[in-house]
Amino acid sequence: MTQCTCRGYGVSMLKWVKYIGVALPLLGIAVESHWVNVVLLPFLGGVVFGLFATRRDLLLSPIAVLAPIAAVLLYYAAIDLPRLMRFIYLFPLFVLLWIVFWAVFFTLGALAGRLLSQKIKT
Repeated sequence: MTQCTCRGYGVSMLKWVKYIGVALPLLGIAVESHWVNVVLLPFLGGVVFGLFATRRDLLLSPIAVLAPIAAVLLYYAAIDLPRLMRFIYLFPLFVLLWIVFWAVFFTLGALAGRLLSQKIKT
C-alpha cells in the first residue's frame, strides 16, 4: 500500500475514512430522536471527516454534506414521492432548516476534527 505523509495513513484509507464521515449522518434513519438526526450525527460525521481531511477538503465540507442530504431525499422519493412532495409543499421552512442544520453542524464538526487532528499531530 502506498504511504503518504498524511499522518502515516495509506492514501486509500484516508479517502475511505472521509467517506465514512460523510455517510455517518445517514445512520439517523434508525433513530427517532430529532436532535440526534439533525445535530449529533452530522456533527460526529463532520468530526470524522475533519480528522482525516486536508485543508482543501475542509473548505469543501459544506458541499460534502450535500451528498447525504441528497441520499435522504432520494430515499424518501423512492419510497413515497407524493408524500415527500406534499411534505415539502406544506413545510418548506422545516425542510430548509433541516438542510441548514445538517450543513452547519457537519461543518462545525469538520472544523473540530481538523483542530483535533492538529493537536494529535503535535
